[in-house]
Amino acid sequence: MKNIDILNSGKTDEFIIETIIDELKLLGCIIKVELRDVVDFFVKTIKEKSNFSDDAFALIDSMRKFKADMDMAIKSLESLKTAIFTSNINQKIKETFLILDEYVNLIIGEYLLILANEAENIKNPDLRKILSEFKNMIIERQKYMSSMGYKSAFVDGEYDDHFIYHRGLMKKFISSALYLKPEISEFNMFSHLGPAIAAGIAMLFAIIVTVYAQSKYTINSVNFIFIIVISYIFKDRIKDWLKIIFSKRFGNWLYDRKINVTEPAHNIKFGYIKETFSFVPLKMLPGDILRMKNADGKNIDEDIKYDIAFKYKKEISLNRSRIEKYHQRRKDLIDIMRFSVLDFVKHADDAYVDYKVVGEEGEVKNLKCIRVYHINFIIKYHIAEDEVKYERIRILLNKDGIVRIEEVNIE
Repeated sequence: MKNIDILNSGKTDEFIIETIIDELKLLGCIIKVELRDVVDFFVKTIKEKSNFSDDAFALIDSMRKFKADMDMAIKSLESLKTAIFTSNINQKIKETFLILDEYVNLIIGEYLLILANEAENIKNPDLRKILSEFKNMIIERQKYMSSMGYKSAFVDGEYDDHFIYHRGLMKKFISSALYLKPEISEFNMFSHLGPAIAAGIAMLFAIIVTVYAQSKYTINSVNFIFIIVISYIFKDRIKDWLKIIFSKRFGNWLYDRKINVTEPAHNIKFGYIKETFSFVPLKMLPGDILRMKNADGKNIDEDIKYDIAFKYKKEISLNRSRIEKYHQRRKDLIDIMRFSVLDFVKHADDAYVDYKVVGEEGEVKNLKCIRVYHINFIIKYHIAEDEVKYERIRILLNKDGIVRIEEVNIE
Protein backbone atom coordinates (compact mmCIF):
# COMPACT_ATOMS: atom_id res chain seq x y z
CA MET A 1 0.00 0.00 0.00
CA LYS A 2 2.94 2.31 0.67
CA ASN A 3 4.09 2.09 -2.95
CA ILE A 4 0.53 2.70 -4.17
CA ASP A 5 0.34 5.86 -2.03
CA ILE A 6 3.61 7.06 -3.58
CA LEU A 7 2.17 6.64 -7.08
CA ASN A 8 -1.07 8.36 -6.03
CA SER A 9 0.96 11.38 -4.95
CA GLY A 10 1.76 12.01 -8.60
CA LYS A 11 5.17 10.37 -8.89
CA THR A 12 5.73 8.13 -11.91
CA ASP A 13 8.54 5.83 -10.83
CA GLU A 14 8.96 2.88 -13.22
CA PHE A 15 10.86 0.91 -10.58
CA ILE A 16 7.97 1.23 -8.09
CA ILE A 17 5.47 0.18 -10.77
CA GLU A 18 7.53 -2.93 -11.55
CA THR A 19 7.87 -3.67 -7.82
CA ILE A 20 4.09 -3.48 -7.26
CA ILE A 21 3.44 -5.79 -10.22
CA ASP A 22 6.05 -8.24 -8.91
CA GLU A 23 4.49 -8.16 -5.41
CA LEU A 24 1.02 -8.84 -6.85
CA LYS A 25 2.37 -11.88 -8.69
CA LEU A 26 4.14 -13.06 -5.56
CA LEU A 27 0.89 -12.71 -3.60
CA GLY A 28 -0.80 -15.07 -6.05
CA CYS A 29 2.03 -17.60 -5.64
CA ILE A 30 1.80 -17.44 -1.83
CA ILE A 31 -1.99 -17.95 -1.85
CA LYS A 32 -1.69 -20.92 -4.20
CA VAL A 33 1.01 -22.65 -2.12
CA GLU A 34 -0.93 -22.10 1.12
CA LEU A 35 -4.12 -23.48 -0.45
CA ARG A 36 -2.31 -26.50 -1.84
CA ASP A 37 -0.55 -27.39 1.40
CA VAL A 38 -3.60 -26.98 3.64
CA VAL A 39 -5.93 -28.90 1.32
CA ASP A 40 -3.34 -31.68 0.92
CA PHE A 41 -3.12 -31.93 4.72
CA PHE A 42 -6.91 -32.14 5.12
CA VAL A 43 -7.32 -34.73 2.36
CA LYS A 44 -4.48 -36.84 3.75
CA THR A 45 -5.99 -36.70 7.26
CA ILE A 46 -9.44 -37.69 5.98
CA LYS A 47 -8.03 -40.67 4.05
CA GLU A 48 -5.94 -41.84 7.00
CA LYS A 49 -9.00 -41.73 9.28
CA SER A 50 -11.68 -42.66 6.78
CA ASN A 51 -14.34 -43.53 9.37
CA PHE A 52 -14.67 -40.37 11.42
CA SER A 53 -17.88 -41.94 12.70
CA ASP A 54 -17.04 -40.67 16.18
CA ASP A 55 -15.11 -37.57 17.16
CA ALA A 56 -13.71 -35.33 14.41
CA PHE A 57 -13.74 -32.14 16.47
CA ALA A 58 -10.06 -31.24 15.96
CA LEU A 59 -10.29 -31.56 12.18
CA ILE A 60 -13.59 -29.65 11.99
CA ASP A 61 -12.12 -26.86 14.12
CA SER A 62 -9.09 -26.63 11.79
CA MET A 63 -11.37 -26.50 8.75
CA ARG A 64 -13.47 -23.71 10.27
CA LYS A 65 -10.32 -21.69 10.94
CA PHE A 66 -9.22 -22.36 7.36
CA LYS A 67 -12.60 -21.17 6.03
CA ALA A 68 -12.36 -18.02 8.19
CA ASP A 69 -8.88 -17.36 6.82
CA MET A 70 -10.19 -17.81 3.28
CA ASP A 71 -13.02 -15.33 3.91
CA MET A 72 -10.51 -12.84 5.31
CA ALA A 73 -8.19 -13.28 2.31
CA ILE A 74 -11.09 -12.70 -0.11
CA LYS A 75 -12.13 -9.53 1.76
CA SER A 76 -8.52 -8.30 1.73
CA LEU A 77 -8.38 -8.83 -2.03
CA GLU A 78 -11.62 -6.87 -2.43
CA SER A 79 -10.19 -4.01 -0.33
CA LEU A 80 -7.01 -4.02 -2.41
CA LYS A 81 -9.08 -3.98 -5.60
CA THR A 82 -11.01 -0.95 -4.34
CA ALA A 83 -7.78 0.85 -3.43
CA ILE A 84 -6.25 0.19 -6.85
CA PHE A 85 -9.27 0.98 -9.02
CA THR A 86 -10.31 4.13 -7.13
CA SER A 87 -6.86 5.65 -7.52
CA ASN A 88 -5.07 7.30 -10.39
CA ILE A 89 -2.61 4.46 -10.78
CA ASN A 90 -0.75 2.96 -13.71
CA GLN A 91 -3.01 0.92 -16.03
CA LYS A 92 -0.55 -1.97 -16.10
CA ILE A 93 -0.95 -2.41 -12.34
CA LYS A 94 -4.74 -2.54 -12.72
CA GLU A 95 -4.50 -5.16 -15.46
CA THR A 96 -2.09 -7.22 -13.35
CA PHE A 97 -4.49 -7.14 -10.40
CA LEU A 98 -7.38 -8.35 -12.58
CA ILE A 99 -5.28 -11.35 -13.65
CA LEU A 100 -4.35 -11.97 -10.00
CA ASP A 101 -7.99 -11.70 -8.92
CA GLU A 102 -9.19 -14.11 -11.60
CA TYR A 103 -6.39 -16.60 -10.93
CA VAL A 104 -6.83 -16.58 -7.14
CA ASN A 105 -10.60 -17.07 -7.33
CA LEU A 106 -10.11 -19.85 -9.87
CA ILE A 107 -7.62 -21.81 -7.75
CA ILE A 108 -9.73 -21.28 -4.61
CA GLY A 109 -12.54 -23.08 -6.43
CA GLU A 110 -10.23 -25.83 -7.71
CA TYR A 111 -8.67 -26.67 -4.34
CA LEU A 112 -11.91 -26.39 -2.38
CA LEU A 113 -13.52 -28.78 -4.86
CA ILE A 114 -10.81 -31.35 -4.10
CA LEU A 115 -11.69 -30.99 -0.44
CA ALA A 116 -15.47 -30.98 -0.94
CA ASN A 117 -15.32 -34.23 -2.94
CA GLU A 118 -14.09 -36.03 0.18
CA ALA A 119 -17.59 -35.60 1.71
CA GLU A 120 -18.77 -38.71 -0.16
CA ASN A 121 -16.48 -40.89 1.99
CA ILE A 122 -17.36 -39.30 5.34
CA LYS A 123 -19.95 -40.61 7.82
CA ASN A 124 -19.60 -37.91 10.49
CA PRO A 125 -22.48 -35.41 9.92
CA ASP A 126 -20.59 -32.39 11.32
CA LEU A 127 -17.65 -33.05 9.03
CA ARG A 128 -19.95 -33.52 6.03
CA LYS A 129 -21.59 -30.20 6.87
CA ILE A 130 -18.35 -28.20 6.88
CA LEU A 131 -17.33 -29.86 3.60
CA SER A 132 -20.68 -28.86 2.07
CA GLU A 133 -19.97 -25.28 3.19
CA PHE A 134 -16.81 -25.38 1.09
CA LYS A 135 -18.95 -26.37 -1.89
CA ASN A 136 -21.18 -23.33 -1.27
CA MET A 137 -18.06 -21.21 -1.16
CA ILE A 138 -17.07 -22.54 -4.59
CA ILE A 139 -20.47 -21.51 -5.99
CA GLU A 140 -20.00 -18.01 -4.54
CA ARG A 141 -16.58 -17.69 -6.22
CA GLN A 142 -18.03 -18.86 -9.55
CA LYS A 143 -20.81 -16.26 -9.34
CA TYR A 144 -18.26 -13.56 -8.53
CA MET A 145 -16.07 -14.59 -11.49
CA SER A 146 -19.10 -14.52 -13.78
CA SER A 147 -20.02 -11.01 -12.57
CA MET A 148 -16.46 -9.84 -13.33
CA GLY A 149 -16.56 -11.33 -16.82
CA TYR A 150 -13.80 -13.83 -16.09
CA LYS A 151 -13.49 -16.99 -18.19
CA SER A 152 -15.23 -20.20 -17.17
CA ALA A 153 -14.75 -23.82 -18.19
CA PHE A 154 -18.39 -23.91 -19.33
CA VAL A 155 -20.13 -21.27 -21.42
CA ASP A 156 -23.86 -21.73 -21.99
CA GLY A 157 -23.57 -25.37 -20.93
CA GLU A 158 -20.72 -26.17 -23.32
CA TYR A 159 -17.01 -26.56 -22.68
CA ASP A 160 -14.88 -23.55 -23.63
CA ASP A 161 -11.97 -24.73 -25.81
CA HIS A 162 -9.84 -21.74 -24.78
CA PHE A 163 -10.25 -22.16 -21.02
CA ILE A 164 -7.24 -24.42 -20.30
CA TYR A 165 -5.06 -22.29 -22.56
CA HIS A 166 -6.19 -19.15 -20.73
CA ARG A 167 -5.61 -20.77 -17.34
CA GLY A 168 -2.11 -21.77 -18.41
CA LEU A 169 -1.30 -18.20 -19.43
CA MET A 170 -2.47 -16.88 -16.06
CA LYS A 171 -0.44 -19.49 -14.19
CA LYS A 172 2.72 -18.63 -16.13
CA PHE A 173 2.17 -14.92 -15.62
CA ILE A 174 1.67 -15.20 -11.84
CA SER A 175 4.44 -17.79 -11.41
CA SER A 176 6.92 -15.60 -13.28
CA ALA A 177 7.59 -13.84 -9.95
CA LEU A 178 9.44 -16.99 -8.90
CA TYR A 179 11.50 -17.39 -12.06
CA LEU A 180 14.60 -15.72 -13.37
CA LYS A 181 14.45 -14.79 -17.05
CA PRO A 182 16.99 -16.42 -19.40
CA GLU A 183 18.20 -14.39 -22.39
CA ILE A 184 20.32 -16.27 -24.92
CA SER A 185 23.50 -14.40 -25.81
CA GLU A 186 23.58 -13.99 -29.59
CA PHE A 187 27.36 -13.71 -30.00
CA ASN A 188 29.98 -15.90 -28.37
CA MET A 189 33.48 -15.51 -29.75
CA PHE A 190 35.07 -18.17 -27.56
CA SER A 191 32.47 -20.82 -28.35
CA HIS A 192 33.31 -20.53 -32.06
CA LEU A 193 37.07 -20.12 -31.57
CA GLY A 194 37.76 -23.75 -30.59
CA PRO A 195 35.85 -25.33 -33.50
CA ALA A 196 37.37 -22.72 -35.85
CA ILE A 197 40.92 -23.63 -34.78
CA ALA A 198 40.08 -27.34 -35.07
CA ALA A 199 38.64 -26.81 -38.56
CA GLY A 200 41.70 -24.75 -39.56
CA ILE A 201 44.18 -27.42 -38.43
CA ALA A 202 42.14 -30.14 -40.14
CA MET A 203 42.02 -28.09 -43.34
CA LEU A 204 45.78 -27.48 -43.16
CA PHE A 205 46.31 -31.24 -42.96
CA ALA A 206 44.08 -31.80 -46.01
CA ILE A 207 45.87 -29.09 -48.04
CA ILE A 208 49.34 -30.47 -47.19
CA VAL A 209 48.26 -33.97 -48.23
CA THR A 210 46.72 -32.58 -51.45
CA VAL A 211 49.90 -30.66 -52.35
CA TYR A 212 51.99 -33.74 -51.64
CA ALA A 213 49.72 -35.93 -53.78
CA GLN A 214 49.87 -33.44 -56.68
CA SER A 215 53.67 -33.45 -56.57
CA LYS A 216 53.78 -37.25 -56.79
CA TYR A 217 50.85 -38.23 -58.99
CA THR A 218 48.78 -36.82 -61.82
CA ILE A 219 45.37 -35.41 -60.92
CA ASN A 220 43.42 -38.08 -62.83
CA SER A 221 45.38 -41.02 -61.42
CA VAL A 222 43.90 -43.63 -59.07
CA ASN A 223 46.59 -42.99 -56.45
CA PHE A 224 45.83 -39.26 -56.36
CA ILE A 225 42.07 -39.83 -55.96
CA PHE A 226 42.67 -42.45 -53.24
CA ILE A 227 44.96 -40.13 -51.23
CA ILE A 228 42.50 -37.21 -51.49
CA VAL A 229 39.60 -39.37 -50.27
CA ILE A 230 41.67 -40.63 -47.32
CA SER A 231 42.76 -37.07 -46.46
CA TYR A 232 39.12 -35.92 -46.57
CA ILE A 233 38.12 -38.70 -44.15
CA PHE A 234 40.95 -37.88 -41.76
CA LYS A 235 40.23 -34.15 -42.03
CA ASP A 236 36.78 -34.61 -40.49
CA ARG A 237 38.10 -37.00 -37.83
CA ILE A 238 40.92 -34.61 -36.89
CA LYS A 239 38.39 -31.79 -36.52
CA ASP A 240 36.22 -33.88 -34.16
CA TRP A 241 39.22 -35.10 -32.13
CA LEU A 242 40.57 -31.59 -31.69
CA LYS A 243 37.15 -30.34 -30.64
CA ILE A 244 37.07 -32.99 -27.88
CA ILE A 245 40.60 -32.07 -26.78
CA PHE A 246 39.77 -28.35 -26.76
CA SER A 247 36.60 -29.07 -24.82
CA LYS A 248 38.56 -30.99 -22.20
CA ARG A 249 41.50 -28.58 -21.94
CA PHE A 250 39.74 -25.26 -22.39
CA GLY A 251 36.24 -26.07 -21.14
CA ASN A 252 36.11 -22.92 -18.99
CA TRP A 253 36.35 -20.68 -22.06
CA LEU A 254 34.69 -22.76 -24.79
CA TYR A 255 30.94 -23.29 -24.65
CA ASP A 256 28.06 -23.88 -27.06
CA ARG A 257 25.60 -21.40 -25.60
CA LYS A 258 25.60 -18.57 -23.10
CA ILE A 259 22.42 -17.40 -21.38
CA ASN A 260 22.23 -14.15 -19.45
CA VAL A 261 20.08 -14.52 -16.32
CA THR A 262 17.94 -11.47 -15.58
CA GLU A 263 15.31 -10.65 -12.98
CA PRO A 264 12.03 -10.20 -14.91
CA ALA A 265 10.45 -7.49 -12.75
CA HIS A 266 13.27 -4.95 -13.10
CA ASN A 267 15.26 -6.50 -16.00
CA ILE A 268 18.46 -6.55 -13.93
CA LYS A 269 21.21 -8.98 -14.96
CA PHE A 270 22.01 -11.34 -12.08
CA GLY A 271 24.48 -13.66 -13.80
CA TYR A 272 24.90 -16.10 -16.66
CA ILE A 273 24.63 -19.77 -17.63
CA LYS A 274 27.13 -21.46 -19.97
CA GLU A 275 26.23 -24.75 -21.64
CA THR A 276 28.44 -27.24 -23.48
CA PHE A 277 27.56 -30.55 -25.11
CA SER A 278 29.88 -33.14 -26.66
CA PHE A 279 30.31 -36.87 -27.18
CA VAL A 280 33.23 -38.28 -25.22
CA PRO A 281 35.10 -41.56 -25.90
CA LEU A 282 34.91 -43.89 -22.90
CA LYS A 283 38.71 -43.90 -22.64
CA MET A 284 38.68 -40.13 -22.12
CA LEU A 285 36.14 -40.20 -19.28
CA PRO A 286 37.52 -38.79 -16.00
CA GLY A 287 38.40 -41.42 -13.40
CA ASP A 288 35.72 -40.36 -10.90
CA ILE A 289 32.97 -40.49 -13.54
CA LEU A 290 34.18 -43.90 -14.71
CA ARG A 291 34.02 -45.23 -11.14
CA MET A 292 30.46 -43.92 -10.77
CA LYS A 293 29.52 -45.56 -14.07
CA ASN A 294 30.85 -48.96 -13.00
CA ALA A 295 29.71 -48.71 -9.37
CA ASP A 296 26.96 -51.34 -9.70
CA GLY A 297 28.42 -53.37 -12.56
CA LYS A 298 30.72 -56.35 -13.05
CA ASN A 299 34.06 -56.48 -14.83
CA ILE A 300 32.56 -58.47 -17.69
CA ASP A 301 29.98 -55.74 -18.31
CA GLU A 302 32.52 -53.86 -20.43
CA ASP A 303 32.58 -56.78 -22.88
CA ILE A 304 28.81 -57.27 -22.87
CA LYS A 305 27.56 -53.71 -23.15
CA TYR A 306 28.28 -51.10 -25.78
CA ASP A 307 28.12 -47.72 -24.08
CA ILE A 308 28.12 -44.26 -25.61
CA ALA A 309 28.97 -41.31 -23.37
CA PHE A 310 27.91 -37.75 -23.88
CA LYS A 311 28.83 -34.81 -21.69
CA TYR A 312 26.56 -31.92 -20.84
CA LYS A 313 28.15 -29.17 -18.78
CA LYS A 314 26.24 -26.29 -17.25
CA GLU A 315 28.07 -23.51 -15.44
CA ILE A 316 25.87 -21.16 -13.42
CA SER A 317 27.31 -17.91 -12.08
CA LEU A 318 25.09 -15.55 -10.05
CA ASN A 319 25.88 -12.20 -8.44
CA ARG A 320 24.80 -12.75 -4.85
CA SER A 321 25.08 -9.11 -3.74
CA ARG A 322 22.91 -7.96 -6.65
CA ILE A 323 20.27 -10.59 -5.89
CA GLU A 324 20.13 -9.60 -2.21
CA LYS A 325 19.71 -5.96 -3.23
CA TYR A 326 16.42 -6.68 -5.02
CA HIS A 327 15.14 -9.77 -3.17
CA GLN A 328 15.04 -10.05 0.60
CA ARG A 329 12.50 -12.90 0.83
CA ARG A 330 13.12 -15.17 -2.13
CA LYS A 331 16.30 -16.99 -1.15
CA ASP A 332 16.04 -20.46 -2.72
CA LEU A 333 16.99 -21.11 -6.33
CA ILE A 334 15.88 -24.17 -8.33
CA ASP A 335 17.41 -25.01 -11.70
CA ILE A 336 15.20 -27.21 -13.89
CA MET A 337 16.80 -29.24 -16.68
CA ARG A 338 14.48 -30.69 -19.30
CA PHE A 339 15.75 -33.81 -21.07
CA SER A 340 13.82 -35.32 -23.97
CA VAL A 341 14.04 -39.06 -24.61
CA LEU A 342 12.11 -38.83 -27.89
CA ASP A 343 15.18 -39.24 -30.11
CA PHE A 344 16.28 -42.26 -28.06
CA VAL A 345 13.03 -44.22 -28.37
CA LYS A 346 11.84 -43.48 -31.89
CA HIS A 347 14.11 -46.20 -33.35
CA ALA A 348 13.63 -48.65 -30.46
CA ASP A 349 12.20 -52.15 -30.86
CA ASP A 350 8.66 -53.05 -29.81
CA ALA A 351 7.84 -52.09 -26.23
CA TYR A 352 6.71 -55.61 -25.31
CA VAL A 353 7.83 -59.09 -26.34
CA ASP A 354 6.10 -62.46 -25.85
CA TYR A 355 8.08 -64.92 -23.72
CA LYS A 356 7.02 -68.48 -22.90
CA VAL A 357 7.80 -70.19 -19.58
CA VAL A 358 6.78 -73.47 -17.95
CA GLY A 359 4.87 -73.22 -14.68
CA GLU A 360 5.34 -75.37 -11.58
CA GLU A 361 2.59 -77.76 -12.70
CA GLY A 362 4.00 -78.15 -16.20
CA GLU A 363 1.67 -75.73 -17.93
CA VAL A 364 3.05 -73.35 -20.57
CA LYS A 365 2.55 -69.69 -19.79
CA ASN A 366 2.87 -66.89 -22.29
CA LEU A 367 4.25 -63.78 -20.60
CA LYS A 368 4.17 -60.30 -22.02
CA CYS A 369 7.58 -58.94 -21.02
CA ILE A 370 8.58 -55.34 -21.26
CA ARG A 371 11.68 -54.51 -23.32
CA VAL A 372 13.67 -51.67 -21.74
CA TYR A 373 16.77 -49.63 -22.49
CA HIS A 374 18.97 -47.90 -19.93
CA ILE A 375 20.19 -44.31 -19.83
CA ASN A 376 22.53 -43.58 -16.94
CA PHE A 377 22.91 -40.01 -15.70
CA ILE A 378 25.97 -39.23 -13.61
CA ILE A 379 25.63 -35.73 -12.23
CA LYS A 380 28.66 -33.99 -10.77
CA TYR A 381 27.96 -30.81 -8.82
CA HIS A 382 30.72 -28.28 -8.21
CA ILE A 383 29.02 -26.26 -5.48
CA ALA A 384 32.15 -24.45 -4.35
CA GLU A 385 35.84 -24.64 -5.17
CA ASP A 386 36.47 -27.65 -2.93
CA GLU A 387 32.93 -29.02 -2.60
CA VAL A 388 31.93 -31.75 -5.06
CA LYS A 389 28.76 -33.85 -4.93
CA TYR A 390 27.76 -36.81 -7.09
CA GLU A 391 24.41 -38.28 -8.05
CA ARG A 392 23.55 -41.14 -10.37
CA ILE A 393 20.15 -41.75 -11.89
CA ARG A 394 19.09 -44.54 -14.24
CA ILE A 395 16.21 -44.07 -16.67
CA LEU A 396 14.48 -47.20 -17.94
CA LEU A 397 12.63 -46.53 -21.17
CA ASN A 398 11.06 -48.34 -24.08
CA LYS A 399 9.36 -47.39 -27.31
CA ASP A 400 6.38 -45.98 -25.41
CA GLY A 401 8.55 -43.66 -23.31
CA ILE A 402 9.88 -43.66 -19.75
CA VAL A 403 9.05 -46.81 -17.79
CA ARG A 404 10.78 -46.04 -14.50
CA ILE A 405 13.41 -43.77 -12.95
CA GLU A 406 15.81 -45.25 -10.39
CA GLU A 407 18.35 -43.65 -8.09
CA VAL A 408 21.54 -45.74 -8.10
CA ASN A 409 23.57 -46.12 -4.92
CA ILE A 410 27.14 -44.99 -5.63
CA GLU A 411 28.61 -45.64 -2.19
